[in-house]
Amino acid sequence: MRRFLRVFKNTSVRIFGFLLFVIFIASIFVFKDFYKSLWHKSLSFYYVYLGDNYYKKHRPQEAINSYIRALNLYPNHYRAQYNLGNLYVAYEDYYSALDSYSKALQLRPDFTVARIDYAIVLAEATFNYDKAIQEYDLAIEKIPKWVYIPFIVDKKHSYKHNKGVAYYNQGIAWRGKSLANGENLILSRKCLESAVESYEKALKSLKTYDVYYNLAIAHHLLRNAEYAGYYYCKAIEKEPMKYEAHYNLAILLRGMKKYGASIEEFKKAGLILDISGDGNKTRYIYDVLNEVNQKYSVSEEYINLVQRLDEEKEKQASAPQKGITYVKGKMLVTDEFDGAMVKNFKTCANKQYFEDGIRY
Repeated sequence: MRRFLRVFKNTSVRIFGFLLFVIFIASIFVFKDFYKSLWHKSLSFYYVYLGDNYYKKHRPQEAINSYIRALNLYPNHYRAQYNLGNLYVAYEDYYSALDSYSKALQLRPDFTVARIDYAIVLAEATFNYDKAIQEYDLAIEKIPKWVYIPFIVDKKHSYKHNKGVAYYNQGIAWRGKSLANGENLILSRKCLESAVESYEKALKSLKTYDVYYNLAIAHHLLRNAEYAGYYYCKAIEKEPMKYEAHYNLAILLRGMKKYGASIEEFKKAGLILDISGDGNKTRYIYDVLNEVNQKYSVSEEYINLVQRLDEEKEKQASAPQKGITYVKGKMLVTDEFDGAMVKNFKTCANKQYFEDGIRY
């Protein structure tokens, strides 16, 4: 009896195993399309992995080939489409980049970074400002709302950051549209006002040099002198060793006939460029500075200028120059002098005047 049960048990196991094998073989034929797509999808992810590695190693053509292979196997891989778009931008193949970004967005409409990059290329490469502005609105609308679970999930920062980036780039698109419609003064001004609105919204989450600087330029073009000066000063506080804000502030002050303050900012811009070794721009700035000095010399402030120069000469004569060395005609700056200069450059000419103008 026991022998019979053992034989029956072994036979049952064999039969059951055989049936499972038959079912598996049958499923391959019945669900072959499913298995094929699953294999293609897995292989596609492998090619995306290869493409990412090539991308990191700065081997763009191999990365492009890998992403294309991945998409041939699995066209719905939105990340591969996006990365492919980035590589096309690097090759300045902007229309192919737009096509890849567009396909990525069709697959995932809330892909915020892809939509922002798509809009940037639309505005800056193809000058399609209206479409770009619409895409920025969509990006802001479709940014996934932030989730905050203490010590587990905090997407609030990325949500606010992406929103700020979208508004900032939208401001740039509005300014581009303003310049493109320069002959239509009314439309151009409305576009600049829209740029100001976008930059101000960006400032709620992005208090960076670029936002302050571009907001200042927009106000400068709108001839809002106090606001332009205020935001140039805010940009200078963020990045005191970038000459552009100093230079544009000097231009603004020159237009306001505040020649003394204008000269201070021109000097700062010129010194920054001199240190960096950019001779052409330095010569241009000093040419403009000479022009402002001439206007200054016939103004009421000239006496103050002469007195200040005399005081500076006395100080230079009584104290040796520290922190500056010249090698083959190029200025080299020590850390001690550099720190003092940065602190000095953060001090914006006429800052209080601009703040008072905005306050009242």
